[in-house]
Amino acid sequence: MPEPAHPHPDAASIRDWALYGPRDPEIATLVERLAIERQMRLEEVEQLIVDALTAVLSEPHESSNDSN
Repeated sequence: MPEPAHPHPDAASIRDWALYGPRDPEIATLVERLAIERQMRLEEVEQLIVDALTAVLSEPHESSNDSN
């Protein structure tokens, strides 16, 4: 992935995500609930997350600078 022209303000936290997981405990709680209540394997839950994020990234994005 190319380096952005301006570093993201959360760059360090984004890099740490893979090691330490989400900072918001509600995400972990929702993953646990989904796995238990729907009897889903963690791999299935992770794929659901990947699919949701991929769908958002495939949508057109208007930069906040575009409105100026």
